Amino acid sequence: MMGEIPSDKPSSVASDLSEESGVFRGFIVHASVDPQKDRLFFVGRLEDGRSFAAVEAQWRPYVHIREEDWGAWDSLVDAPPGQKSPAALESFSGRERLLRLDFSRYGDRAAGVKLLERAGIPSPDGDTKPPEAFLLERRVRGPVELRGQSRPGRFVDVVFPHPQILPAPGPVTLPLKTASVDIETDMGDGSLRAVGVSWTGTLGRDQILRDTQGLVRVLGSPDASPAAGVPLFFHPDERSLLAAFIDDIRRIDPDVITGWNFLDFDFPRLAERCEFFHIPFNLGRSGDRAKYFPGEGRRSGAALIPGRQVLDALRIVRSGPQRFSDYTLQTVSREVLGEGKLVTSSGKDKAEELDRLYREDIRTFGAYCCRDAELVLRILAETGLFRLTLERASLTGVSLDKAWTSVVSFERIYALELGVRGIAPPPAVSRRVSGAAGGTVLDPRQGLFRNIAVFDFRSLYPTIIRTFNIDPLARERVSSPGISPAEAPITAPNGAVFSRSPGILPALIAEYFAARREALDRGDEIAAHVYKILMNSFYGVLGTAACRYGLTELAGAITSFARKWLLFSRDWFTGQGCPVLYGDTDSLFVETGLDDQAGFGDFLDRCGALAKELNVSLSRQVQAEYRLTSFMELRFEKAYRRFMIPPLRGLHEAGEIRGRAKGYGGYLLHPDGTGSVEVKGMEAVRSDVTPLARRVQLELLALVFAGGGEGEFREKIFETVRLLKAGALDGELVYRKRLSRPPETYTSSTPPQVKAARALGWKARRGTVEYLWTEQGPEPVSLPHAPPDYEHYLDSQVLPVARSIADAAGWTGELFPRKSRDRRTRLDRNEGQLDLDL
Repeated sequence: MMGEIPSDKPSSVASDLSEESGVFRGFIVHASVDPQKDRLFFVGRLEDGRSFAAVEAQWRPYVHIREEDWGAWDSLVDAPPGQKSPAALESFSGRERLLRLDFSRYGDRAAGVKLLERAGIPSPDGDTKPPEAFLLERRVRGPVELRGQSRPGRFVDVVFPHPQILPAPGPVTLPLKTASVDIETDMGDGSLRAVGVSWTGTLGRDQILRDTQGLVRVLGSPDASPAAGVPLFFHPDERSLLAAFIDDIRRIDPDVITGWNFLDFDFPRLAERCEFFHIPFNLGRSGDRAKYFPGEGRRSGAALIPGRQVLDALRIVRSGPQRFSDYTLQTVSREVLGEGKLVTSSGKDKAEELDRLYREDIRTFGAYCCRDAELVLRILAETGLFRLTLERASLTGVSLDKAWTSVVSFERIYALELGVRGIAPPPAVSRRVSGAAGGTVLDPRQGLFRNIAVFDFRSLYPTIIRTFNIDPLARERVSSPGISPAEAPITAPNGAVFSRSPGILPALIAEYFAARREALDRGDEIAAHVYKILMNSFYGVLGTAACRYGLTELAGAITSFARKWLLFSRDWFTGQGCPVLYGDTDSLFVETGLDDQAGFGDFLDRCGALAKELNVSLSRQVQAEYRLTSFMELRFEKAYRRFMIPPLRGLHEAGEIRGRAKGYGGYLLHPDGTGSVEVKGMEAVRSDVTPLARRVQLELLALVFAGGGEGEFREKIFETVRLLKAGALDGELVYRKRLSRPPETYTSSTPPQVKAARALGWKARRGTVEYLWTEQGPEPVSLPHAPPDYEHYLDSQVLPVARSIADAAGWTGELFPRKSRDRRTRLDRNEGQLDLDL
């Protein structure tokens, strides 16, 4: 909440401090209600770089109810005063009339919404907060145009007391200021040792290195050592350090505050220490305090800073398109920037090194803290993830902190489109939704194959939605009396029925496809990615009860159509003499019949022609069966010279032969004639196995794809076993597994990573645990531990990988015994088999 209209703050840019009138454009960072003075606040930054607060005091809050529920509302003796008026919106179903209840005070609306919930009276917008309702009415999605008079502010540069608030026409430059915060604490009592802040204006690749500034505040006494390249301020006590940090944030005046794991560690710790010292936690653009809301169960914590947004960089990176071996700041920084933290050790070694630096080299300690904050800004800039967050928020209309939430974004987009049509959303009611089922998986054929092509449907689920008018409103308003045969509804294979009247989702997808194509044509991959992930999220949203539009039959209609056309395509390829080895959701792996002399251009010609013919057949079938235009498009994606599907382990060992779904490897052909080993869903690309298993699998696959035989294969395994038992591979034995919830919440079972976390003393903590499997079981790497259990690594990491490849290649099924501890016979390697005990 913004407690008062900000005033008397000097501008952060050169400007005349007198009142000015005109048209200004900017971006809304935070919206809130002041219930005491019954007004709305919209806070953000203008294109010219000034922070602003816009005050809306004339708009009055309201809720809609069904006309038939007026009697029930009117009979509530404790109902707050509300004015009944005809609604300008239709109900979602179109079968009910709505009334609008207008309130003169925001507190009355809040009380009214609680009464509606208690009385069981549904409302389409009772759960919509007033600032969101106002912005929906105005069609404002973040970029905003402000018309009217402004004056200097206290907590912001300018205040608009009575502006006209409109959606900004055309593109808006978004010069948001971002500050990254990192804290260092005493591992014993949790007190602060240092707070580093790094900040910048526009967070882009070009500006980040040129414009970034930083400072660090350290608990301690200054020494005579030279400065470490960053402004360093010393404080005699923690209270003065905290107070100075709060002043820093208000002086820097960022729109966004971020950090690595910021919401699960830094922010709550700062809030705790301020409370401990009775220091107002006033980080925002008002006199109100920042607040932390702890997570429950699997839900992570959240933060509120009036007038600003809090974004956890770790969460954003996890939501982004790029995958990493783990999500520590050190790993992500190394992979993205090619450089990392000043202290590179981890676990206990890291804690000891930081303790030493704090005692002996406090300036380097401070530089370490500030560098961590700076690395976060550089990662967000280099990956484009900060801009991606802004683009998502600007397109959907949700706040920056919710830009990566699928359900909230979908509901906001859909409500905007409903508003254009004069229709209210459906009430949010509790109901069972079976969930978004996985795609169709065709039984894979185990084995090693030659010259395989992969075909995939381009954006299959979005194009199915667009082709068959799959849409919540089209389902709700599916028919009316006297409908003609030409207007007969569309029936999906799962029985769901949809109107032929153009739906909202198909229109949105058509718009997004066009916008994505424009973005790709101008080389803007970030904007293109925004449209892609939004379209792809529609299916999952329709299959969750968390979304007011989620229904089992909606999600089922999409997957049932996908199955229908995947099977159609499989049968078509088979009819062309090209057997299908495997299929999953939107992809088919097809034997081309080409020989090993075929180059990539031959694949392109052959498979391009096949895809074109199949698309014509698809279009004809859709037109004949549904009288619709097909937007589905199959295309040739890639070619493998060699392709391997390993056996499904448990069934293969029981004598049943079946390929493993979602796990395969191949020798991928590139357009320039070169090739490389590619692995999907197998150990080589899984972060929860050891580096040993990943390396061994890649090397064995490369050997097999290059034409290596059983003898070379056995020699490779023999050498790996010898090195393993000699201790030469100890650096590749570390497991890295993430705890999705604190270790104390595991009660029914205790996975090895949980045992390791408990040995480290973890409580109320999540994260990645590093451990070895020793002769005493799982033990943390960072603590003294017993010697590695080499038999465990042989049985669980090396032999399963080798066995699956050998089986797929059609070699001796008993090349390697199933368990080293149960081996009864050890044959000499000269006889063609392997002595694994050496």
